[in-house]
Amino acid sequence: MARPARRIDISLEDDLLLRELETNPHTHPKLRLRASILRLHRQGWTIPQLSEHFARNRQAIHNDLTRFEQHGVAGLADSFPPGQPCRVTSEIEQFLHEKLREERFWSAPLICEAVEKQFAVSLTSRAMVNHLRRLGYSWKRARYSPAKKLDPEVMEEHRASLETLKRGHWTAD
Repeated sequence: MARPARRIDISLEDDLLLRELETNPHTHPKLRLRASILRLHRQGWTIPQLSEHFARNRQAIHNDLTRFEQHGVAGLADSFPPGQPCRVTSEIEQFLHEKLREERFWSAPLICEAVEKQFAVSLTSRAMVNHLRRLGYSWKRARYSPAKKLDPEVMEEHRASLETLKRGHWTAD
């Protein structure tokens, strides 16, 4: 005796939400695929038909239906991958905002040092740059710029040697 075909009930409201997810270009492709599978299942497609149409394993189709049954539309999205929790807390974010308001040049390594001194949390420069971007700051590589104007007497003293270098004649004195 064959196993009965699996059917789940999808309400009209859920179907409208699934259609919105399916047609939204900003929705993750996996979520759009799962929304399509569920909408076609609501229209009467069987699991073997869905499996063949989407070129997916039957178990994957069953898993998508189970996720929807257990968690609704929210269960279709993949959860975040496991990993270390973010080391930057709200106190550190507040500290960053205060430091970046100061009239001072901050490079990524300098701000990492300040955070490590204040909170004993070690971050790489790359991680700090990524976090600052999430907070709305932009970071650029530091460039040299003199802090004050050069002394005119020193400039005049070296002007002749600069002119000689510009013309391509160099003599070692």
